[in-house]
Amino acid sequence: MPEKGIPYDQREDLLTLDEIMRLVILLSKHGLTKVRLTGGEPLVRGDDIIELVQRISAIDAIQDLGLTTNGVLLAPIAARLRQAGLHRINISLDTLKRDRFAQIARMDKFDAALSGLHAAVEAGFAPIKLNMVMMRGVNDDEILDFVELTKTNDYHVRFLEYMPIGQVTPYEWKAKYVGNDEVMQRICSKFLIDDVNTQQTSTARVFRVKGAVGTIGVISPISHKFCEGCNRLRLTANGSLVPCLSDNYEYDLRAPLRLGETDQQILSHIGLALANKPEHSDFEGRAQRGGSLRIMAQIGG
Repeated sequence: MPEKGIPYDQREDLLTLDEIMRLVILLSKHGLTKVRLTGGEPLVRGDDIIELVQRISAIDAIQDLGLTTNGVLLAPIAARLRQAGLHRINISLDTLKRDRFAQIARMDKFDAALSGLHAAVEAGFAPIKLNMVMMRGVNDDEILDFVELTKTNDYHVRFLEYMPIGQVTPYEWKAKYVGNDEVMQRICSKFLIDDVNTQQTSTARVFRVKGAVGTIGVISPISHKFCEGCNRLRLTANGSLVPCLSDNYEYDLRAPLRLGETDQQILSHIGLALANKPEHSDFEGRAQRGGSLRIMAQIGG
């Protein structure tokens, strides 16, 4: 979270549950099988997130329903999410240190985040993915600590390269950037690891420390682009379709929904977004062009 915070949307500007469901149902008839609820922070919707999980999980075509959260609001509703039909949980956790958590997240909620993690385990979610965005001089000294977690816990730790998303200068980005080749060198200097096969469309290269319960993975949008296997689209909370994180092109679906356009008209807008999904990401170029319209706290993991 930026030090100055972010501007928040008005409630009337956010998609309603019915609007979200119309899009999910429509796309489920045209090949959509996997949905991830992310953010910003999806749990700020309160009981609405339970209803949304229930409604999406009831769609036969949706085979995989996940949720990404910072964990702060998770503990009280983890069991309810499981009962509602949620399959998997990812928790964004960039540090295992309380003071750093407050510095990075701009809120002193480290204990709440850990309580959310433990509640997810108790609710029966397994495995749980822990997403760590590495930033040099901020938290990169904790990489091996996160690997240690996988030795006795069924956690899938994912190390994500720091992307120039938001109004970040090329200098600021490069100063914090840690490539995943360096990460693997650090890990292999201490641990013996094995490769783990993953799906072709997976964004992560996955490994396991010998004898460990969980796994580690590296997600490398900068150093090892995975564009050829990317089949993802993002729908923002206020109804914009984002084909790729590395550019600023967004396609408004809220207006067509609220103007009463037909399903076929809505599909034509989505088709245009897909047709303009870049063949290759260009994060470096975007950093040179001044960053992005949104920051990750507005887009979600």
